Amino acid sequence: MSIHYYHNDPHLQMGITLRDPDLPEAGNMGIHSYQDLDAVLANRRAFFQATYARPDHFVQAHQSHSKRAVEVSLADGGKGALSNDTAIPQTDALYSFDDDLMLGIFTADCVPILFYDQKTPLIGVIHSGWRGTVQNITQVTFEQIFADHPEVQAETIQVQIGPSLSQKHFEVDEDVYLQFKDLKGSEGNISYQETTGKWHIDNQAVVRNQCHSLGIRPENIQVDPMDTYTSPQGFSYRQNQTKGRHMGFIWQKHRLN
Repeated sequence: MSIHYYHNDPHLQMGITLRDPDLPEAGNMGIHSYQDLDAVLANRRAFFQATYARPDHFVQAHQSHSKRAVEVSLADGGKGALSNDTAIPQTDALYSFDDDLMLGIFTADCVPILFYDQKTPLIGVIHSGWRGTVQNITQVTFEQIFADHPEVQAETIQVQIGPSLSQKHFEVDEDVYLQFKDLKGSEGNISYQETTGKWHIDNQAVVRNQCHSLGIRPENIQVDPMDTYTSPQGFSYRQNQTKGRHMGFIWQKHRLN
């Protein structure tokens, strides 16, 4: 199992699975998008074995490019672990305050966001494709957290923005450009290519700026530079309409008090 860890210690595990041609379906982790479900389930089981996570302590959403965020708990453990039918429905952001619960999010060009709070047990994941970004899913998620859990403060939140489609390869027509044009955080992150008549958008940078505008400190926001379109370790729907998906994950095993 090919895993890139952003954080891996006895208390917090956070990372993303990578494309690996030596694995079934090149390491595809998406049980909602596959050629051979048994191959993806084999990858899932290998992942759980590699991370020492239990399937009944894992939860994922059935993503729909929405702006819906849901708080989950250990009572939700197992939802989506081995069947997409049991995943949290029509949701693109999950967060929890329970120890020993792993959250997963799935991408192939879209922006995966993993986050945790240094002062509380908060962990979370967000799937921000361009539709999620223009719907301000990141802002919606954090504002929901801040409203329901006033003990959470923006300045102690750590954010990891995972690999996604680069600005060079995120090429859009005018209809998408118009949705980004006046969006908070988009200034300076849109360019126009005269020869093709297309706009190019840096979705990672827009998401980063959205996080910053919420009060999250710039030094607490990390961005993975990997371009899913060009990297051999990346799944890119735009490049070849792949069914493969990365899984971004976060697991607070034993919180430090």
